[in-house]
Order: sequence, then structure tokens, then C-alpha cells
Amino acid sequence: MTKSNRRYQIPASTDLALKDGLSAKLKELWTATQGSSFDLFLYAAGLRERYLDKKKDQYSPEFQEWYAKQELHLLFGKMPSFTKYAMAGKIVSFFANDFKDGKYLNQLPLTRSALYEISLLKELVSASELEKLFYKGGAEDDEGLIHPSISAADIASYRNRLQFKSSKATKSKSKKFNIALATIYVSRDLYKFQKGTGEHVGTVDLQDAEKLIAAITGKLDADMFDVRDNLKKISTTYQKKADAASPSVALRKPKAKTAAKKKTKKS
Repeated sequence: MTKSNRRYQIPASTDLALKDGLSAKLKELWTATQGSSFDLFLYAAGLRERYLDKKKDQYSPEFQEWYAKQELHLLFGKMPSFTKYAMAGKIVSFFANDFKDGKYLNQLPLTRSALYEISLLKELVSASELEKLFYKGGAEDDEGLIHPSISAADIASYRNRLQFKSSKATKSKSKKFNIALATIYVSRDLYKFQKGTGEHVGTVDLQDAEKLIAAITGKLDADMFDVRDNLKKISTTYQKKADAASPSVALRKPKAKTAAKKKTKKS
């Protein structure tokens, strides 16, 4: 007989009566979850701020040694994954302290991946455009893009569309810029994920590619050079690979195909 874990069980029907007490309990749990998640992200952001060598874009040997000794990879994953926690913490701090007096803090999602995507999106839009995303841009006409249950994939998709529009605007310059100067290739490790966990395990991550393109374009004179990146396609493939390696992939597989196969065998 399997021993049950009494700490994690679906509440009894008596606890699920649709009364004020139930809604109060759910709100209490949500607030507690938000608080603990955001605190974890903020600690990661603080550690990154203190122990990252910004010139080398690497964590200090002291921090890496401590991280390994304390087996923090069991909590955060490898360093690229830890960095995403830190970026999530940075965006939480931004919305709590630097943007509209914390007005939109409670409308942020709780997941690390979604907050990380928001941190990337923030770099593409103005403050006024960012505020509008709490009211529009979602799947429904009257839904904001940024809300507590938004997924990282939805935000990434919106960000990719923005970048695509931006790249289309530069196509008119193609007649002027028609001499190929260089080609940059990235390691196939970009799409390397641990099956079953969804953790990125490659030596190069999507963030590395995005930072490189940003660093190049940020230093070039637009009248002299035109950089046409492939980030939209790469981001889409990256997200598909991540989803395929996720532990929840089995739950997302359509059952219709399985049923159809069984039916074919019987006939």
C-alpha cells in the first residue's frame, strides 16, 4: 500500500463550498505564492547584481564555487537558468519600485519564464507602450497581454511579432545596403534541452544570441551598416524545442490520434 503525502492532497468537498471563506482562502494562497516567488526572484537578481563581472559577463569564481558547493543547481538549474531567475527578479523590482508607483505589480505573472520574457519585451517598447500592454495585446479583444496567467510563449510570440515589424521597416533600405559584410553562425547547442525537465543545457542560450545582436546593432551607424537578424525564426524554434522537452509534453499530446490508431487496428 502506497503511503500518501497528507501535505499535498486535493481538498475535501466540505472545504470546497462556494462561500466567502473559500474565496478568501484562495486569495490568501495566491498572495503567499506571489510573495515567496517574487522574493526568490529578487534574491537571484541581487546575487547577479553583486557577483556578475559585467566586463566579462560572467559570475565571479567565488560565486560559482559557492553555487556548486551548495548544490543550488537543484533549485535554479545551471547558470543560464539562474540568470533567468535573476532577470525575473529585476523586472519584479522594476514594476514594484520604478514603474507607475507599483500600480501593475499584482498583474504580473508568477512564473520565472513569463517574467523573463517580459524583461526582454521591456527593452523593445517605450514606457507608454508597456503600460498599454496591461490593457490590450492579449488573445481576446478586451484582454491585456500582461496578466497573472499569461504564458511565456504568448509573450515571446508578441515580442517576435514586434521584432518582425521592425525588420520589415528596414527592408526598404535593402537597395542601398546590398554588400554582404559578414555572416554569424551560432552553435547548435542553442536548441539543446534536457528531455523530461525542459532545462536548457547547451553552452549557448537564446539570451546570448539576443545580447550579441543588441551589442552589434547598438554600436553601428544606421546610415553605414544594416544588420538583418534571424531572431524571430530562431526564437520560435527555441520555444518549440523547450516545449517538446518539457515534463508536461505528455499531457499536451492529443488523444484523438491515439484513439484513431486503435480504431484502425480494430477494423
